[in-house]
Amino acid sequence: MDLPSPQIILAADHRARGVITIERYADLLDALRAALPSCDGLMASAKPLADLARDGLAPGQSSWLSLNRTGLANTPFELDDRSVASAERAKRDGYTGVKWMTRIDRDDPISADALEMLGALLEDVAELGLDAMIEPLSWHHDALDRSVEGVVFAAIVAHDLGAPLLKVPVPDVQPGPARVEAVARVVASVGVPLLFLGGPYRADRQELLQEIADAMAGGAAGLAIGRGVYQDPYPGEMAALVRAVVDAGTITDDVATAAKELSTR
Repeated sequence: MDLPSPQIILAADHRARGVITIERYADLLDALRAALPSCDGLMASAKPLADLARDGLAPGQSSWLSLNRTGLANTPFELDDRSVASAERAKRDGYTGVKWMTRIDRDDPISADALEMLGALLEDVAELGLDAMIEPLSWHHDALDRSVEGVVFAAIVAHDLGAPLLKVPVPDVQPGPARVEAVARVVASVGVPLLFLGGPYRADRQELLQEIADAMAGGAAGLAIGRGVYQDPYPGEMAALVRAVVDAGTITDDVATAAKELSTR
């Protein structure tokens, strides 16, 4: 797909999978509203996406409906991740596209069903003329495999099934040149844009910003980031810092200073 780069998609579908981030719904919406001006789009599950879209996204901001959320976190059925919404609903409600997560565990036969569902979804969105953001994850011993090999493996499988846009983890390697090289390897393994996910909230803003800078230096098309921004005590300011790093591809002196000042509030 033709994706203007770099992109920041604000991700807010965690609570529907049982990952309780901000408990009070009004507080969640306030945090997302504060962060959205620095982002190019919003990806969320049905209720928050509908509420924020009703408020009005800015011209040019994209909207993505997260479809499969039955695989609740830390449950025996976590890999049994089926639809709770449809591509037809996304089309009817006027959203840009859909997001689908596929977890692949080479030791669990349920992964075959997951891949079948992914293939069927890609057929549906193509017929409907919707965009599709696919999040392929390698799963091992009941946990996300963020090794370079694991990220590459899952990305290639989803890519070769026809995924037009991928959302993948930043490989778990040392910050700096090693991580840049790892990201570049993932990017080179496919022929479509790659958004790297932000992961859980981290109190150390510098750690997150450095990870973003390494991802951009490695060739990322942008980010799909949620908790690292909207769970920050200052979501608007944090989103602006992320925007600056994504656009510059590095942590400038101004960003480093602003991040330090934010930590002293």
